[in-house]
Amino acid sequence: MKQLIILLLIICIPCLALAEPVTLGEPLTGTLTWPENSGETDAVYLYRYSFPTAADHSTMAEGINAFFQDYLEDAAAFTVPIHGESIENPEKQSSTVISGTVTCNTDNAFSILVTSHSTLDGYVYDGYAGYVFARSGPKEGLVISLPYLLGILDADVTDTWLQDRQTAKVDKCVRDLLWEQIEENREGRNYYSDNSYDLFEDMFYPEEDFYLDEAGNPVFFVQPGILAPEEEGVLLFPVSFETILDEI
Repeated sequence: MKQLIILLLIICIPCLALAEPVTLGEPLTGTLTWPENSGETDAVYLYRYSFPTAADHSTMAEGINAFFQDYLEDAAAFTVPIHGESIENPEKQSSTVISGTVTCNTDNAFSILVTSHSTLDGYVYDGYAGYVFARSGPKEGLVISLPYLLGILDADVTDTWLQDRQTAKVDKCVRDLLWEQIEENREGRNYYSDNSYDLFEDMFYPEEDFYLDEAGNPVFFVQPGILAPEEEGVLLFPVSFETILDEI
């Protein structure tokens, strides 16, 4: 039965349809400042960015490039002003350095991990976000969530009740798998002693908190400071699609 599910997954999921790897272009780099139009030396807050771009004119490439252009527009309109206005000590420059790294670029999968390192009023925080783009089908060039990758949601599904139901099913499955790993390896990592499944459920969203590795399998991440001290960094949990499908 498991082999049949995997076969159907390969045949049916749009993002796994065979295609050429994405041709990458020069990174999209630059710096946004706060106050707006201030120079880098006298700015209260700097937002330095570097994102991957695609070099051709395919639907896939256009989707990737449009995604990061929109990302930057949101940063300029919201992220930078919010951070800039929140700074209590403008005499000491605050900053965010954010960059995207392609973690998987094969015939059937494309994924980017975005990492950010912020120093705001002397407080340091690292953040992570993963994005997987559909390679073909109705969602080609768009970011898709885990239920679509697993094939338990079709790309053309518009029923929000079904979307929510399938997403909740996948989320619980992955959380249970990872929580079992955490419980079995409490001595292997410096976890907080008062961790609970309820906290894990509130702070970890499997449908989007992942990226794909070179082999095209998901690597889930838990942000620093949630289950373990921030100095432990991001917590990574590689899990194969096959393992998740076995449990759903």
